[in-house]
Amino acid sequence: MMVHRQLSLFEQHMEPGAKHQAPARKSTVIKSRRASRGIPTNVTLRRQFFARIVEHEKIRYQISIRKWRSTMSGVAYELHYSNGQVKRMVAAPRPKSPVSCAIFLHEVGHHAIGFRKFRPRCLEEFHVWQWAFAEMGRWNITVDQRVRRHYQRSMYHYVQLAKKRGLKHLPEILRQFQHGPTAVAPAT
Repeated sequence: MMVHRQLSLFEQHMEPGAKHQAPARKSTVIKSRRASRGIPTNVTLRRQFFARIVEHEKIRYQISIRKWRSTMSGVAYELHYSNGQVKRMVAAPRPKSPVSCAIFLHEVGHHAIGFRKFRPRCLEEFHVWQWAFAEMGRWNITVDQRVRRHYQRSMYHYVQLAKKRGLKHLPEILRQFQHGPTAVAPAT
């Protein structure tokens, strides 16, 4: 009895008598816009690239990672002990993309710039975002449209919060964030 089965496209193009081997997995290389942004496209190299950034920033600013968040939000804080010791901590998403890396660097930026250096708080957030973008440039990571959208939404939130808390005079540089971010067309 002869069993007929449909050959896969791969099997159709194999030489007769060749031993069947599964094609190489394509999940190890991701073809995307990342290649042009300085971020490696190979999954392993990309993880190593972002891990280097994390380790560099941890050492540079003597910070600890409190928690890797599953959401695209973060927090930076300091714990002050009675003996004078200060522990610097961040909770942020693990850098895996330009957006998560920007959020991580933003939280590190609070330690780099220092807390309560700018008033009102929304102005501090603005300067910390600028620091994060400069740091991304240092690592050759392009601030793409998704990063800019997250930044605009974050700044809009902080400006609205400041107004709600009674801010009388909004600094000129923050007036661009008085209205919500415009819709961003999907990349083609």
